[in-house]
Amino acid sequence: MLRYANLQIIMLNVAVYFLLVLAVDCTVPSKRFIVEVDLPELLQRLDGLTSTVNDLKLQNADLLRKYDYLQVKCNHPPVAFKAHLTSPISPGANQRIIFDDVQLNTGNAYHRHLGGFLAPLNGTYLFSVSVCSDNGHYIVLDLMKNAGLIGRVLAGDSVYNDCSSDTSIVELNAGDEVYVQHHASSGDYVNAHQNILNSFTGVLLQIL
Repeated sequence: MLRYANLQIIMLNVAVYFLLVLAVDCTVPSKRFIVEVDLPELLQRLDGLTSTVNDLKLQNADLLRKYDYLQVKCNHPPVAFKAHLTSPISPGANQRIIFDDVQLNTGNAYHRHLGGFLAPLNGTYLFSVSVCSDNGHYIVLDLMKNAGLIGRVLAGDSVYNDCSSDTSIVELNAGDEVYVQHHASSGDYVNAHQNILNSFTGVLLQIL
């Protein structure tokens, strides 16, 4: 009787063993199948998150650029100048005209000893040149950006004193110089006294 009971226990254990093996064999493929199905979805979610992070980085960089621009715009003082020529001159070819009487120099960008304006910031600027010549004479002046021409003014008449002006708008990089010079050998005389004002003016319109 004892042997028969032991045999039943052994057979029961064997049956349980085979049932466990069968259960494992049935569940493993199912788990593998589930993993294989979820992997593309996980990759898609990862791509979506990566795209979102990249968009946030671009937005953050754009905000930083706008912040830096506003900091410069808000913290930098206005830039404007006006200078007069106090004495008549007969300039030589391509001679720089030194407007020596500085009436306004907000931002200190006009340099009297050079007769030139040095741009403190990248931006859009407006410049104006006014010049007068005596009767029987004429003069041609060039408005220069570094070594390039950006404006020209001519004044002169055979009978009367004559004055003329030119206004130009130009984009400058920080460090660019704007000045006025005699156009080659065109003309011979700039008239100047207390009732005749030759002027060179400029102002920063917008920071870029």
